[in-house]
Order: sequence, then structure tokens, then C-alpha cells
Amino acid sequence: MTQISFYTLSEEGSDARILFACRLIDKAWKLGHRVFIQTQSTEQAKRLDDMLWQYQATSFVPHGLLDEKTGNESIVISSQLPDGSHDDVLINLSADTHTSHLDFARVNEIVSADQDSLEQGRVRYRFYKDQGHSPETHKI
Repeated sequence: MTQISFYTLSEEGSDARILFACRLIDKAWKLGHRVFIQTQSTEQAKRLDDMLWQYQATSFVPHGLLDEKTGNESIVISSQLPDGSHDDVLINLSADTHTSHLDFARVNEIVSADQDSLEQGRVRYRFYKDQGHSPETHKI
């Protein structure tokens, strides 16, 4: 069964979510996972792409945008779901609830402290519970 994890941040805003996503991406990549990050928009995808280039001066996380990928990236960013080539880890930065979550071994939901993000997170949490999952929660 797909492992679902919610990371609830104490900070507000999309930049807090993107920065935390960079931490998760870096950790997952170092552990050898293939990661797909779904963003809310093309602009957010580009922001995450830029942030990953600057995230840590001492490390490099190979990644690419879905519409620009060469086929070798283990880390792909897009506002659209992948074609099935990524089935390991999904990091969700979109507001959408994923009915395709079963296509992934692990789903990570990042929720910031602002009201919209919290409410969207609650909706997604209830959805996963209704699907028979037992999501983990982590307060960051």
C-alpha cells in the first residue's frame, strides 16, 4: 500500500513549502529514490527548479522540468502528472488530491501554516483516510 506522509510546517507561504520540498528531494535522491514533484503551476515549477540549483552550495541534486527533461533525471518537476515513468516518490505541492496516488510507493504532502494550505491539507488528509490509508503526520 502507498505510504502517505504529511509534513506540517510552522511557517506560512509557498516559499516555505518549496524550501522544505528541497530538503525532502535532497534526502530522497541521496537514498536513491526517483522523485516526481507536482506543483500548482508552471511558475511554481520554475521557482522550485531555481531553488534546487541554489539550495545547498555543497551538494548537487540532478533534476529537470518535465517538458525539458532529457530522460535521465531521477527528479522531475511539473504541474502535470507524469506518464508513468515515475512511480517511486511523489511530492505534492499542488492543491489537488491525487486519485493516482496508488501509482506511487510513497506520497509526501507538504502543508504550510497559512489558512488556505491547512484547509487544502485537511481535504487531502480526509481523502486518503477515506481510501483506507493511515497517513503519517510530521510537524516541522
